[in-house]
Amino acid sequence: MAASILSAVSAPSLGQKRRASLKKKERRKRKRQALAKAQIRESGENGDDSPPEQDDDDDEEERKAEEERRRLDQEWLEREKLAQQEFRLQWKREDAARKRQEEEEARIKQEWEAQQRREEEEKEQKQQEKRDREEAVQKMLDQAESQLENGGPWRNPEAPDFGTEQDRANCPFFLKTGACRFGDRCSRKHVHPPASPTLMIRGMFATFGMDQRSRDDYDTDACLEHSEEEVQQQFVDFYEDVLPEFRTAGKVVQFKVSCNFEPHLRGNVYVQFDTEEQCREAFMMFNGRWYAGKQLQCEFSPVTRWKTAICGE
Repeated sequence: MAASILSAVSAPSLGQKRRASLKKKERRKRKRQALAKAQIRESGENGDDSPPEQDDDDDEEERKAEEERRRLDQEWLEREKLAQQEFRLQWKREDAARKRQEEEEARIKQEWEAQQRREEEEKEQKQQEKRDREEAVQKMLDQAESQLENGGPWRNPEAPDFGTEQDRANCPFFLKTGACRFGDRCSRKHVHPPASPTLMIRGMFATFGMDQRSRDDYDTDACLEHSEEEVQQQFVDFYEDVLPEFRTAGKVVQFKVSCNFEPHLRGNVYVQFDTEEQCREAFMMFNGRWYAGKQLQCEFSPVTRWKTAICGE
């Protein structure tokens, strides 16, 4: 009985508390609304129709936009700086390439001018030699005419003796081939030129027959064991082996190999270059080198006319 009375009394008390709480909330709500209306009226009187929350949002957007603009400006400045650096590097490279091209053109021009001067000098030298020959011929004709006018008998002018059998001072065989069978025992003078376009290497080419003959010069049948085809093939192999080496020194005009079995001519190699400078370079390259077990002995040769140097066999 007592419990039922307590529950009946407590139920109305809970409802009153609930209603009191709701009334307080309602009063606070009306106060907030009244305060908001007052703020709106004040902002309207001051000319600002936007609510405070909207102003805060606009300020935040402007701040973000300003930050984005600054970031883009910074990125643009960095790109511009890199572009300027790349432009300077490219300009330096182009300037260096332009200078190299100018130097190359200047060098080519100098070489061309030097070549033109050499050609002019050679042309002038040839013309001078031609004039000298013409003057010598004219002089001989004048002498012959003067003899004829003076009543003397007509005869052709005497040929020069240099390099012939009538030349008692110089050895004609050495002038024709660059070698003499008598060597230093020759009674005539061997003119060794200080410079020549022709380089001679003594005994560089050798075949089995030549080697056998060098051991027994009186055995005339030593080389019959090998056919001419084998000897020719040996020469072709020798030619293909040594000619590229000589071409490293300059332009090879003539390449001659003596197959004569005479001791002073046996296996001699004659290499005629385009200029004396190239021949001198070849002398420095090959003199003293070893080839096929033999040390090469190079010397400048006076031979330049192969028609007189080669026998008529």
